[in-house]
Amino acid sequence: MEEVRLRNLFLLWFGAAISIAEIVTGTLMAPLGFGRGILAIIIGHVIGCFGFLLPAGYISAHYQSTAIKVTQLTFGKQGVRLFSLLNVLQLLGWTAVMIVNAQLAMNVLTQSFFHWQSKLLMSGIVAGLIILWLMLRHDWLFKINNWVVLLLTLAMIVFVVSLLQKAPTTHAPQPSALSFNNAVELNVTMALSWLPVIGDYTKQTRHPIQTSWCSVLGYFMGSVAMFVVGLSIARWTGRTDISQALAQSQLGLIALLIVVFSTVTTTFMDAYSAATNLQNLNAKVPVNVAAIGITIVGFFIAIGISLQYYENFLYAIGAAFTPLFAIVFVSVFVIKQRLALVWNFTWWLLGIIAYYGLQQLNLIFGPTFWLLIVESLAVYLTSKVTPRYPLSW
Repeated sequence: MEEVRLRNLFLLWFGAAISIAEIVTGTLMAPLGFGRGILAIIIGHVIGCFGFLLPAGYISAHYQSTAIKVTQLTFGKQGVRLFSLLNVLQLLGWTAVMIVNAQLAMNVLTQSFFHWQSKLLMSGIVAGLIILWLMLRHDWLFKINNWVVLLLTLAMIVFVVSLLQKAPTTHAPQPSALSFNNAVELNVTMALSWLPVIGDYTKQTRHPIQTSWCSVLGYFMGSVAMFVVGLSIARWTGRTDISQALAQSQLGLIALLIVVFSTVTTTFMDAYSAATNLQNLNAKVPVNVAAIGITIVGFFIAIGISLQYYENFLYAIGAAFTPLFAIVFVSVFVIKQRLALVWNFTWWLLGIIAYYGLQQLNLIFGPTFWLLIVESLAVYLTSKVTPRYPLSW
């Protein structure tokens, strides 16, 4: 049974990475050129996946608790309530963003194929399928999700091959102010968006190390592939509009299904994890009902929001959760104790401020990498001169 579970987790996280959002973010690397763009993708994903997702997944697996609940070790029960609320808000935001991305792409395709489009209907189709995924029994969910992920992977390969068979454009991508280090940071923050989520899926296991590695490798491989797809499309066609690329791929209905199901296999995880965080606020909340509620609210938000501030949304996630988990990591793995709560909250708030300050410096590897080091060092040195307490559970 454990071997099947590991396969399921790998495909679950591989499927989570197959999304329009990942491809769109990959297109932002295009002004760097193909070689430097791929380098930024790999460096950013190594930092985000193995510097953050892996230890976060392991801690949840070791303590058999959700990603946010493990922050109780260092921030107490009130900290869990605060971070649960923040995580619900960011996951609700992701749910809405994913629905928006999907309906925009679907409308471009339906306009191209059928000369007809509807924002409300396309958003409703995506939200309805997410709810269907959430209603599936656990065993059926993995069976169906695994097959869908495998078919999506095949469809993506066909899409890329069909695109690359066409003559390349003579127009280079538009110049961008995005530096190499900022490109690395965008890759890191995309992985960080799953930081408060991964533990929700690694918590029930007898083998924390294998489970954590399997999950992170699934996301790493899928996400790097999607970023490279986005980069390749932008470099080959000179466009960053993935919807237009899909419409011109001559895949017809397959292109539409790629958009729909790549969104579903990613977004149902956001909605479910948001619901588990609501349980931290009120234990009586039924998870499946709450997840459906999150999806419905995300649907209504999606109808009225713009993607204008998409990059800022990613950076805000990094600002809030990078210092939080840096404190958890150094407390669990290095000090093996915690500071007084007032110190942990102080360093968390200072970490948020420091994140935006470091963004202005254009540091090599991006601000998240250095914030992890500086925050960890600050907590470690503080532990040498202030009282320490057992990790409270």
